[in-house]
Amino acid sequence: MSVKVMVSFPAEFLAEVDEVALNEHRSRSELLREAARLYIETRHRRRPGDAPRVRSAIALQDALARLSPGTGEDSAADVRRWREAR
Repeated sequence: MSVKVMVSFPAEFLAEVDEVALNEHRSRSELLREAARLYIETRHRRRPGDAPRVRSAIALQDALARLSPGTGEDSAADVRRWREAR
């Protein structure tokens, strides 16, 4: 069963939605349903830490910590020493 809802968009944004729907040969409703479905799936499936670039950055930080555990006092000074040592 479908239920109608009323949603407000700025005119410029709605024009973009309509252009995409037209180019993809689908209705505005179909496009917005798919957009909402993808948003919900993405939101529930992934957390920020799951992103490949975030995992890569965390792995790099962990590797640096193993190479130079630091003093535990001043991380900025530890980073400066690490950079100078390279």
